[in-house]
Amino acid sequence: MKERLYLPGLNGIRSIAALSVVLLHIVQDLELGIAEHGRFNSFGIYGVTLFFTLSGFLITYLLLKEKEKTGTVNIRSFYIRRILRIWPLYFLFLLIVLAVMRFQVDATLLFYLFMLPNVPWAVGSAGGSIVAIPLLNHYWSLGVEEQFYAFWPFVIRWARRLKRTLVALVVFFVALKFVLKLAGAPATLISLVYYTRFSCMAIGGLGAYLYFKKNRLVDQVCGKTADGVAWLVLITMVLLPFVGVRLPSVIENELVSLVALVIIFNQVTRRSVFSFERPVFDYLGRISFGLYVYNPLVLYATAWVFSVVPMGNALRFVVVVLVTVPAIILVAHISYFYFEKRFLDVKRRFATVDSAGSQSEVMEQK
Repeated sequence: MKERLYLPGLNGIRSIAALSVVLLHIVQDLELGIAEHGRFNSFGIYGVTLFFTLSGFLITYLLLKEKEKTGTVNIRSFYIRRILRIWPLYFLFLLIVLAVMRFQVDATLLFYLFMLPNVPWAVGSAGGSIVAIPLLNHYWSLGVEEQFYAFWPFVIRWARRLKRTLVALVVFFVALKFVLKLAGAPATLISLVYYTRFSCMAIGGLGAYLYFKKNRLVDQVCGKTADGVAWLVLITMVLLPFVGVRLPSVIENELVSLVALVIIFNQVTRRSVFSFERPVFDYLGRISFGLYVYNPLVLYATAWVFSVVPMGNALRFVVVVLVTVPAIILVAHISYFYFEKRFLDVKRRFATVDSAGSQSEVMEQK
């Protein structure tokens, strides 16, 4: 029977990232009038950055384990696994949204069909001529991940000096933003590069390499003190906008990725102050893709109800959270266990080194 790899705590990080995005969407989409929406942006922005860093870490670690076991990386099988994990839910939700909109869309749809949803989102955010399709604003991050996956296995397979290559890629992606800004590049191009956060995923990939090679740097940053400091720094970064302070946008998410990497190291080495090896975190992490994808539609379906209910904004926010969050979890649960899991079972057939979703899955194998 195929060996299954399990890295503890990662589902917990997924759950926090997903719920932070849900919280931001609740505040934005339901227009609850709580302070300034911009101050809440860090919840969702950093949540997505956590997703990117974790994705880069896990994908790279699995590719390194595969290369260790077989001497190479099976590119074809990698793409099949990614398609089976992302595409079914991606296109199902896209079809649902199109049906809700009565299929009244324009040529912008082509960006979504060809895994380029970050283009209309980034261009539209910069005041460009194309804008994201309603209810699909959040798809930009899925496009970024798919584009990253398009070239990343080749990097792991062919790079002769992999550590230097990974460091160079991180530096290149970060430097590109500085160069474009200093050169006065068009706002739409700067926005596109900003939202195409390959740097965050590459930082996760570099972290995976260090962990895989048992680099002493991992031991140096691991430990309860370092973990506690990392959480304190991350929370501080999230709260800074509430006191009118923002980090420089050109390096903001890369800094979050570095902090997230310390948290990931401590989780997988079981040296974390806050262990996420809890059933609730494990469960929410497993259905986190559905939490992320479906939440705008659930919020859209409930928005009109709460728009006519007479209550203050603070009370309304509490009621909305108590109603919509369980509803989003329910939809994500049904999607995972009755739709996504069918494709995940097929996906495992193409894995040389499979990643178990939870400790319980490892025990089931035994």
